Amino acid sequence: MIAVTTVYLHDNQQTQTIHCSDGSQGVMQLAAPYYQFRFYSHQHPSFCLVQSQIHDGATITVKDIQSRDDFQLKLV
Repeated sequence: MIAVTTVYLHDNQQTQTIHCSDGSQGVMQLAAPYYQFRFYSHQHPSFCLVQSQIHDGATITVKDIQSRDDFQLKLV
C-alpha cells in the first residue's frame, strides 16, 4: 500500500504556509495560473497545479527520478 501525505491548506487563493500529515511543511505560492507547492525539506518533491485541480480531497501523484509521492489536498 502506498502512503498518502495529506497537505492542509486554506481555501483563500493566497500564498501560504502549508502543513502535511507527516509533519513536514512548505509553501504554496500563487503564480497565476499556477499554484506552486514547495517543501522546506527535501522529503517531498515540488509540484505545480492549476486552480481547477485544487479542491478538497484532490489526489496528486508526483514522480521524480528518486521517488513517487502521493498527496491528498485538505482545505481547511
